[in-house]
Amino acid sequence: MSQNQIFCKFALIGDNLELKQNVTLEINNEGMILNIEYDDIGEEIDISKEKNAFIMIPGFINSHIHIGDSFAKEIGFNQNLKDIVAPPNGIKHKLLQEVPKEIIVEGIKNAIREMVSTGITCFVDFRERNIEGINLLNNTLKGFSINNLIFGRFTNPEEIESIFKVADGIGLPSYHNISTDIKEILNYNKEKLKKKIACHCAELERDENLINEMINDGIVDIVIHGTHFIKKDLERLNKNKLSLVLCPRSNGYFGAGFPPILNVLKLKIPISLGTDNLMINNPDLFEEMRYFYRIARVLCNKDINVEISAKDILKMVTINAARNFRIEKNLGSISKGKMADFFLINLNDPNFYSINIDINKIYPIIVQRTKSENVKKTYIKGEIVFERD
Repeated sequence: MSQNQIFCKFALIGDNLELKQNVTLEINNEGMILNIEYDDIGEEIDISKEKNAFIMIPGFINSHIHIGDSFAKEIGFNQNLKDIVAPPNGIKHKLLQEVPKEIIVEGIKNAIREMVSTGITCFVDFRERNIEGINLLNNTLKGFSINNLIFGRFTNPEEIESIFKVADGIGLPSYHNISTDIKEILNYNKEKLKKKIACHCAELERDENLINEMINDGIVDIVIHGTHFIKKDLERLNKNKLSLVLCPRSNGYFGAGFPPILNVLKLKIPISLGTDNLMINNPDLFEEMRYFYRIARVLCNKDINVEISAKDILKMVTINAARNFRIEKNLGSISKGKMADFFLINLNDPNFYSINIDINKIYPIIVQRTKSENVKKTYIKGEIVFERD
């Protein structure tokens, strides 16, 4: 079996994102990492003699995005969430129906180019427009190698089985109006086809009865937002092993509130992060991590026993995200047996300059200082899919 080798001065290796140096990856023709060789590193990192002190970082996973509305940037600026995105009469849904497909497709293509330029190698899309929307995205993706999961939507119960078959799961806009009949169809097809169900919940307000119904039914696997969850909601989520995706910048854009970060950290819930609608947010997970951190600093001042590390935040867009969507066998970290998905930044870029960089400081420097222009190359399955001039 032929293979390729890629060397990098530094890299974050394994599910714990351990910093190593003089790293060599052996990659097979399928883009899988066959072997990793590296040297351990001392306390301090000497990059003063290195012209190109590149560091290899596992490819980011954007855990929640609506890529189809990329063509409609800022059309809903300063308007409320329901008027902009609530189906079926929100601004975005009317536009998706009225705008020519060519414009929607061009928006999707540009969004993919933007994502790989910021180190994102996988995205989870919540697809509007039923089978038509799924087919539109799949056809557009044929020209790109970026990893993706598609969670489709249905209008009529009769569509559920066909959507399950062509998508990776169902993405419910809410748990409202999910009748007993629909629940039975969802559960049957979910088990039969081994797919997942995700659901937006408590984004604008907390409906305790609805939250209890959603959890008690045991149909939903992944909860999106949970902005207004209280501690007991999160405890039940944890107990029932539901994944949680937070979208803090989206919540801020819509004035919906702050996610329950303090309780999430107290309960050690392995959240992942998404950037939500392209029409209101760029898909930059570095911006998402920084926004999350600043909110966390404010909210966690109420409890001195709660801490958050930069490494923990990096895990939210890598290994946590992969685990939340059950794709950790192939994605989420630079590890033997996983796909060679990663990106490179150069620690010698001016915005990283510091009097010293050690093995602890490297994580906050990556999270707090990296800009999109610092991403020099992005690899998917060992192949360069983006290279900055």
